[in-house]
Amino acid sequence: MRLNALSFSLLGGIAVSAMMPSLAYAADAAPAPASASAGNADAAATQSISDGDIVVTAQRRSESSQKAPISIDVISRDTLREAGISQATDLSKITPGVQVAMGGSATQVFVRGAGTPTTTPLSDPSVSLNIDGVYIARSQSFNGNMFDLERVEVLKGPQGTLYGRNSSGGALNLVAATPKLGQLAGYVQAGLQSYAGYNGEAAVNIPVGDTLAIRAAGEIVRRDGYLSDGTNDDKHESARLQVLYKPSSDFSLRLWGNYQHIGGKGPGYVAYEPSATTPGGAYVPSNPWTSVMPLVNQRFQTIFHTNPDFDTAQAYQDINSWNVHAQADVNLGFGTLTVIPAYQRVTIRAASFPGIEYSTTNYQTGAPQVSKAGSIEARISDKGDSRLTYTVGFFYYDEKLSNNSTVYLGAAAPGVFVPNIPGIPVTGALALTYTADLSTKSYAGFGQAGYELFDGFKLIGGVRYTNESHDVANGTQCLLAAYPASSPCLPSATGLPGPDGQKVYDLSSHLHDSRVNYKAGAEYQFTPQNMAYFTVSTGFKSGGQPVAAVPAYLPETLTAYTLGSKNRFFGGKLLANLELFWWDFTNKQESLQALDAYGTSQSVTINAGKATSKGVSLDLRGKLTANDTLTLNAEYDHARYGNFVWTAYAKRPSTGCAVAPITGTSNFSVDCSGYQMMRSPDWSGSAGYTHTFEFADGAHVDANVNATYAGSRWIQASFIPNAQIGSYALLNAGVTYVAPGGKYSVDLFAQNLTNKAVYNGGDQNPILGGLSAATIGAPRVLGGRIRFNF
Repeated sequence: MRLNALSFSLLGGIAVSAMMPSLAYAADAAPAPASASAGNADAAATQSISDGDIVVTAQRRSESSQKAPISIDVISRDTLREAGISQATDLSKITPGVQVAMGGSATQVFVRGAGTPTTTPLSDPSVSLNIDGVYIARSQSFNGNMFDLERVEVLKGPQGTLYGRNSSGGALNLVAATPKLGQLAGYVQAGLQSYAGYNGEAAVNIPVGDTLAIRAAGEIVRRDGYLSDGTNDDKHESARLQVLYKPSSDFSLRLWGNYQHIGGKGPGYVAYEPSATTPGGAYVPSNPWTSVMPLVNQRFQTIFHTNPDFDTAQAYQDINSWNVHAQADVNLGFGTLTVIPAYQRVTIRAASFPGIEYSTTNYQTGAPQVSKAGSIEARISDKGDSRLTYTVGFFYYDEKLSNNSTVYLGAAAPGVFVPNIPGIPVTGALALTYTADLSTKSYAGFGQAGYELFDGFKLIGGVRYTNESHDVANGTQCLLAAYPASSPCLPSATGLPGPDGQKVYDLSSHLHDSRVNYKAGAEYQFTPQNMAYFTVSTGFKSGGQPVAAVPAYLPETLTAYTLGSKNRFFGGKLLANLELFWWDFTNKQESLQALDAYGTSQSVTINAGKATSKGVSLDLRGKLTANDTLTLNAEYDHARYGNFVWTAYAKRPSTGCAVAPITGTSNFSVDCSGYQMMRSPDWSGSAGYTHTFEFADGAHVDANVNATYAGSRWIQASFIPNAQIGSYALLNAGVTYVAPGGKYSVDLFAQNLTNKAVYNGGDQNPILGGLSAATIGAPRVLGGRIRFNF
């Protein structure tokens, strides 16, 4: 009988789970020698793994990550600095099963196949993004907040009870360092790196009397782009101010404000089509970081005998975000009341080139996308002094989005991007504009509790009711001559009369949904160092209306089954966590570039029906000696579409899936069932080794090397051969000198030592056949940092 990789993983996991209780008792049963001194105890403590046991608030309460019955990766501030994590896209380096990429100016997060590749303003994520407990409405305001952090929490699996909407795949939490009473402290940090990169970061904690503290932090980053056209740069400034007032142990109030500006050219796209069969043939440049744009113009010339003259010199970003919130904690005697009101405002002006130009401004008016969102969460949690633990609360969210976006179609002849319209000559440069006023309102009531039936054994249960609505008002789309900007909408064969007497496409809509999500399970703490848990949990992601003439898409739902065990062995020297998971998706949402019902090239979102993700995850951290630490994280994820059938409009699509014409129409049925889910490699993992050299004066040097691996995966839902990316392994290294007393430190680092090209996202243009434009990770980067602490 032949066993596949998953069978071996599952059998191995079951065996290890069965052994863990006995290992725990064996490892912890041996008493310490009677002659052990305090000095020996301190020496033993330095040989234990502490980084894996961090206090987290992922379940809306403070608890050890090793005692939380959830699938969570926690990245401490020290690990963030050691691994060179400076933006959200870097998290893929050290979190197996997680893929983070940029799509235009938007941050795209995938966890075990759950994610959203679309960049349209009406789409929602599958993984909720949160900063200090506040849901972030627009992902554009997330990526530049990786400074002065206490930790990053990556929750895998649906978080429907405590996080609610748009957390069907999990949640990504940034937790900032908070003000500390009675402490005057801070740091100043500066760094240099490849591609003319430099950065500065600073923070200060100022006590004001015994009851008030202020913490101010900020950063500035400048780095040129590493693509041939100067895109994929990083130019942003961020600032954060917090004020903590705590007059007694029964009350505290924290005020929080954040500003961020992102500039530069922004993300770019490269060519990746080793098996293209369209005119122009296969193409992979010798330098993988070559922009796709010369190929786009060339392919247009070959196929349509016209040069649209797309020019990435026009690429830019001008994104401003303001976030403010407060958190009040009040001791009610029987529990703690927490109230978090928040407000966010984001303005997005940007133009990117995934092939043709996509702009977040309106060609006719110059107006940007503007998002204004307010939310409030109120919850009560127990005191933690009884067998019953609970959190109950209410959440309200209200976002108003004024969308203005334009797709510049270039000097394309009729029939290239738009259908031929008899009797209506269309010449010159064209643009497709979309305007809409989007209103999203959501309110929810939730509760989660645990009850310890007997010592160590606890039952878990939770439920959340969510009611939400999406209203798209004044949702119109029209085709116009790009120059002059005051041009009216061109007449079309279909559509509604516009204010100028011409015709536009009306895409207004109203969507309403209500959902009940739940969580149930049990946990058992065998010993203080070893536990096992089993949970069933659900989550959902909102449905919506695409920015295209295609049907609205349904909400995505997910049910996850998790069996896990968290352990410490041999006096804390070995941390070993194991998880088996099985996720069932219904109406899974996917996005791709396709033609809409009018034959116009659009980014559309469709429902993929059924899909399943199942596998095993292992996290090992060992303290080999007092000076040597070894880490290993590995995950196997068999993620496949069970039923993925969608309709392609107007013409036969370019796809690797089975295609059949739909009788009596010009449309086609596309069947992609059985394919591997997007951006979900079967195997992924990381390994690292750190050695500490200690000196007599108290200084030390940490030398580390780490490697990241991910197997082959699909980066777009067209499933053409060009869209499947091979496996990769990245090698990074660093050396850190820490002065006596930690007064200052100096880091030298090398990332992607082998200069490996890692493609992490992309799309294909349905007009240009097999032309694939991909996003790509950074090439080899060398740099250094110096930090002064006070």
